[in-house]
Amino acid sequence: MAVDEHHVTSEFASDVLSTEEDRFGFWRFARHPFFTDVNRWLVDRVAALGPRIVDLACGPGAITELLLARMREHTRGIIYAVDPSLVELHRARRRIASSIVRFVHGSAENLSRLVPQVDVVVFCNAIHLIGDKERVLQEIRTVLGPGGVLAFNTTYFKGCYVPGTERFWRSWVVRAARLLQDSGISVTHTHADRAAAMRWRTPEEYAQLLSGAGFVEPSWELHKVEMSPESLEDIGQFSMFIEGALPGVPLEAGADALKRTVRAAIQDARLTDGTVPRYWLQFIAHASV
Repeated sequence: MAVDEHHVTSEFASDVLSTEEDRFGFWRFARHPFFTDVNRWLVDRVAALGPRIVDLACGPGAITELLLARMREHTRGIIYAVDPSLVELHRARRRIASSIVRFVHGSAENLSRLVPQVDVVVFCNAIHLIGDKERVLQEIRTVLGPGGVLAFNTTYFKGCYVPGTERFWRSWVVRAARLLQDSGISVTHTHADRAAAMRWRTPEEYAQLLSGAGFVEPSWELHKVEMSPESLEDIGQFSMFIEGALPGVPLEAGADALKRTVRAAIQDARLTDGTVPRYWLQFIAHASV
């Protein structure tokens, strides 16, 4: 299928940067060492499986960097770093200077129009944000050659809470909502208002989706990470997290409330070491031959 070359971005003018999108971007959370470690595990298992790789929802380029490091070991290949946000692509491009990385502006729902056929698609920390997962998995299957590999992960799924930590997540949202209500800002907790990030699947449901999209041999693992208070404050500044936790709240107010209440919520949950453990779901599947 032909690639729409208009989506391949070779340079970005400074005026494309949205102050709000940069302020509430994912880049702060992506700086933390555990985030690098959990994604490196996935990258290390698939980066050498073919020279043509898509980093789907590349964000600020943290995963692209990991892929590039592995690609350089083999001295050949190409990485298509795809993201719907020009702000995140700009940040990634400033971070990465390499002739084998192509930065592509576009969404996962239109992937087959953005890139040629590839060997591997890496989709880190974003599949939970997709409403029509069936369509996106079909798009990924379309760009993968026979036997190609999809690797994705997420920490927003049914089963992500380590037993004993549920109280923290409830307390954090309740404390933040009360703080907002005290300042005259209401939070509407209705199913219709919940962001896509809050609609979670089980690992088994993901396996079924993969099978339905033409993937075989799906395998998954759970990895436990320790999230520091600082990392939680940073994810609380991310627009999609705010929208999921505090529907209908202005981003600036929501970010402030989540930052001010996270440490008290850790104390509420009696997590004595000061960190919050959480599971990451790691999936690898092969395109049918």
